[in-house]
Amino acid sequence: MLSVPFTISEVHGGLTEGHGVAYVDDEYLVLEVQTAFLGLFKKEPETFRIDLTDLESVRYKKGLRKDKLCLRTRPLDVLDPVPGVQKGELCLHVARQHRPALDVLLDRLDLWRTD
Repeated sequence: MLSVPFTISEVHGGLTEGHGVAYVDDEYLVLEVQTAFLGLFKKEPETFRIDLTDLESVRYKKGLRKDKLCLRTRPLDVLDPVPGVQKGELCLHVARQHRPALDVLLDRLDLWRTD
């Protein structure tokens, strides 16, 4: 099982930073996330399982230093417990060096598209 490290910006108005890994496990996209308030006070990592059939859209944008993977689900409240969700959308930032692993993850997600 290949995992993709990511960071989440704009958690609690930018006061909290989030980082973790994403991977596909059976029929779920699994996000393991740890947050740290002001980079100092770390919370215990949390695991969020998102049924792949709940994914409404997966948008991917390559950047110069980091790539951006944005997820939207239906119903929208599926992502509510995950830190960094804004307006029903979660954007994960992936360092360029992890692009090959991200490509594999995107291929796995593409198999479940219901367009």
